[in-house]
Amino acid sequence: MVDGSNLAWNGRPPRAAGGRPSFAALEAAIRSLQFKHQGRDIHVVVDAALRHDVSAEERPRVEAAIADGKVVQPPAGTEGRGDALVISIAEEVGGVIISNDNFAPFQKANPWLREAGRVLGATYSQGVWVFNRRVPNPATPTRPRTTRSN
Repeated sequence: MVDGSNLAWNGRPPRAAGGRPSFAALEAAIRSLQFKHQGRDIHVVVDAALRHDVSAEERPRVEAAIADGKVVQPPAGTEGRGDALVISIAEEVGGVIISNDNFAPFQKANPWLREAGRVLGATYSQGVWVFNRRVPNPATPTRPRTTRSN
């Protein structure tokens, strides 16, 4: 189960600094996973914004991959958007999630996200994609706001 948008942004400058995700990088990561885990089903989810965030040159490849079913997007209005779909598919198929996200808003409802072996991190280093086991950082509990009286 690949968090495609997360991998497409891997190692890129943030949007605020003019960065863009790379669909070519995502495709390379998927090829690497297919090679390293032959015979395994690999589901790839991208958020709806990815096709608009990539360069104009990559946009037709993103749209073709969506049309061909190589990657899927959450339906419009999906609560939790792409992250929720990644989690739902992984839970449905008993799969491992490939992502560097900690899925903090979803940890309470899906405690299995913090179980060893349920999430792999992805790192691209000098032409090689590496996938290591990781346990996402725990979500920080929100504290109720206190009010001060005058």
